[in-house]
Amino acid sequence: MDTCITVWHWPHQERWYDEGIRNSLTLIKEAGFTHINWNPDSGSSYWLADAEIEFTSRIVADAGLKVHSVHASNGRNPITEIGYKNPGPFAMETRKDFLSPHEWQRRSGVELLRNRVDLAAAFQSPNIVLHIEINDNVFGSEAAERAFFDPLFQSLDEIRPYCVEKGVQIAAETLLCANAQNFLNLYDRLFARYGKEFIGVCFDCGHWELIEPGKLSVLERFADRVIATHIHDNFGAVDDHLLPFDGRLDWHTIASAIASTPYQTPLNFETPIDRYGIPESAYYRRAHGVAVRLEEMVAEARERKSSDGECACPRQFFTTS
Repeated sequence: MDTCITVWHWPHQERWYDEGIRNSLTLIKEAGFTHINWNPDSGSSYWLADAEIEFTSRIVADAGLKVHSVHASNGRNPITEIGYKNPGPFAMETRKDFLSPHEWQRRSGVELLRNRVDLAAAFQSPNIVLHIEINDNVFGSEAAERAFFDPLFQSLDEIRPYCVEKGVQIAAETLLCANAQNFLNLYDRLFARYGKEFIGVCFDCGHWELIEPGKLSVLERFADRVIATHIHDNFGAVDDHLLPFDGRLDWHTIASAIASTPYQTPLNFETPIDRYGIPESAYYRRAHGVAVRLEEMVAEARERKSSDGECACPRQFFTTS
C-alpha cells in the first residue's frame, strides 16, 4: 500500500540540507512509506541551483522513495530575510511575490515559482502546492477584486505554459487567511479561467476544519479538482498539525468525502515530528501505522460507494513521464 509523509528540514542539524535530510529519508523508507511530500525551503525564497536540484532528486531516488508533491514558495514568507544582532530591525522576506502590484516583484515571484516547478519535474512529482493568500476584503469591492486578481492571473498566465511543458500541476492550498466562502470564491474564479491540466486544489483538512468546522464544502463543490492533500489533525482551536486520530477531526467523514473524489492516493501526511517528543525513527513508524489505517478507510469507502453504484473510481488528471 502506498503511503506518503512530508519531509521537513531541521536547521539544528549542522548539515540539514544533505546529511540531515538523507537520514530522514532513510528512516521514512525503513518505516514503510513509499512517497514523500518535499517541504524544505517551502517557507523561503531561497533559489535552488541546478546542482542542488540534481543532488536532491538523486538522494530521494537513492532512498527508494517517490515524490507525491512539492511545496512551492509564494514569496510571502514570515521569516527574517535581513537580520541584525538583537535587538534590531529586520525585514520580512517578500521581494519575490507573484501577487505583487509592482511588476519587477511580481515577475521575480514567477521566476521563483518556475524554480520550484523545475524541482518538481526533477522529482517527477505531479504537482506543486502553492499558497494563494486571499483575504476577506478581496470580494468587498470591484477595485479590491481587480487589485488582487490582475497580478494573480498575469502570473498564472505566464507560468501555465511552463507547467504544462514540464508536466507539473499547481495545487492551490486551502489556507487560514480567509473564510471558507472566500476560498470557494477564489476557486470559482481560478477554475473558470484555467483547466484541470494546470491547476487544482490542495485540500488541507486541518485548515479547512478551522475555517468551516464540521463541513467539507470544498470537497463537495470541487471534487474533480482535488490533486493534493495535507492531512493532519487538530482540536479546532489552532493549527496543531497532529497525526490523524490525535485531535478531534471526524476521519470517517473525511475519508468518505475523499473517496468520493477522483483524488489519486496516497494521502500526504503534513505532520511534523516536533509535535511529538519521541525519536525520529519511532515517530515515522507510528505515523506509518496511522497512514495505513487512513488509506484503508479511504479504500473501503470507495469500495462501498462502488458497490452502491456511485462513481468512486479515481482517474488520473495529468500524467508525467
